[in-house]
Amino acid sequence: MTETKPLPQGFEDLEISTQIIIRDALARGIQIEIVDRKENFLRLTQGNHSEFVKEASKTRLDSLMTYLVMENKIASKLVLEENGIRVPVGRNFSTFDDAVKDYKFFLDKKKVIKPVTTNFGLGIGISEPGDSLEKFESFLKVAFGLSNSIIIEEFIEGPEYRFLVLGDEVVAVCNRVPANVVGDGKSSIRELIQKKNEDPRRGEGHKTALEKIQMSEVEFQILKDQGLNFESIPESGKQIFLRKNSNISTGGDSLDVTDKVHPEFKSIAVSCAKAAGAVICGIDIISSEIESKPNPKTYGVLEINFNPVLYIHEFPYSGKPRFVGDKILDLLGFN
Repeated sequence: MTETKPLPQGFEDLEISTQIIIRDALARGIQIEIVDRKENFLRLTQGNHSEFVKEASKTRLDSLMTYLVMENKIASKLVLEENGIRVPVGRNFSTFDDAVKDYKFFLDKKKVIKPVTTNFGLGIGISEPGDSLEKFESFLKVAFGLSNSIIIEEFIEGPEYRFLVLGDEVVAVCNRVPANVVGDGKSSIRELIQKKNEDPRRGEGHKTALEKIQMSEVEFQILKDQGLNFESIPESGKQIFLRKNSNISTGGDSLDVTDKVHPEFKSIAVSCAKAAGAVICGIDIISSEIESKPNPKTYGVLEINFNPVLYIHEFPYSGKPRFVGDKILDLLGFN
């Protein structure tokens, strides 16, 4: 397994993707000025060449409008569809009442309900076929609580993958697995969570490679839907999921699969970035057959992400680390 490169000391309060950029910049002899520490805002200088970098992947390479298109799920879905890229079928709504009116339309379908402008998987709900109106409305309230508009779209079965696109290539791909624990036949789910959270790679606030699994109302409800609670004792080897969304920021695991992905999926990810006019972005693709030639029936592009984190690729929960900070410095023209 490839050795990881240690992070520099003295920057532990910064988010970990920013620490990666600092480490790789220092290795090149690039001068680092922390413009705004709380905002993870840097200025990098090498001779007469100077660049601002915010949160590791926000740079001059992508225009404000590109960021806005990627941030807005309606706009990003539009540009993807216009470029012939397979996206989940769905509808968008700007009022709670209009969304409620389509309850019967979506009733017999498994669907994803998500805010139009959000990040880190916040406010995303997965509604099962036959869900009650009350439950449907509860998902709508959460989504509208984070955005003025929401999207309801078909749920495509399969694992979710994050493709990191830098320039004209996919430099890393990881399978993001929702927060979970695996039973040992004697420990409660609460104890399994506490044990998994003891991993020194798990912390809070994006300052570590992985985030701690929470025991909030969200996890409680997902367990309840499975007929479980935090005191339940799962049988040995049984995997219990505590979240439906696969974001690492909510306690998920990142599994590197860069070498396993079919090359055509990588081409699709690059095409998504081109459609949005993006140089640095993360493309989320869901597929049950990621190692095979893409089949429109078994995959879909879920999102284009305007501020992709680097650490999930450099410090995966399992698999080969991918050193991606240097790629960004190359794109910015540093020696």
